[in-house]
Amino acid sequence: QCAFYFEGGIQSYVKHLNIGKETVDDDIFYVEKQIDDSMVEVAVQYNDGFSEMVKAFANNVFNPEGGKHLEGFRTALTRVVNDYARKNSLLKEKEENLSGDDVREGLTAIILVKLPDPQFEGQTKNKLGNPEVRRYVEQVMNEYFSYYLEEHPAIAK
Repeated sequence: QCAFYFEGGIQSYVKHLNIGKETVDDDIFYVEKQIDDSMVEVAVQYNDGFSEMVKAFANNVFNPEGGKHLEGFRTALTRVVNDYARKNSLLKEKEENLSGDDVREGLTAIILVKLPDPQFEGQTKNKLGNPEVRRYVEQVMNEYFSYYLEEHPAIAK
């Protein structure tokens, strides 16, 4: 079993993963929120690259294949960015929504959930299977990433 610890938490980890890349802004979106008996923690920063680097953890165990927490994150991220783009006329009425791939281009993110009864798929804990975690991460991202974009219009653009 491998556990991770990063001085300064997941924000520092995101900063570390972006070393050598030109970031869109020095600011890192960060939220930590308790929902029921679980904790959701997310850190996000964009860089000028094309690839996506998202690492998902459950109870400090790395889940290389992601799982429900990653699904919730991706769904909410795409929805929030598209809603913001429409509301602020960055996407015209007739234009299609941005795809998940578009929204994740240049994205570096860490998703960390802590829950009392993690259900992993497979012996190696590669993937988290708890369905409620998807809802928790979506809820947190929908609310707090929306606020973040409103408060940081230059980053949002």
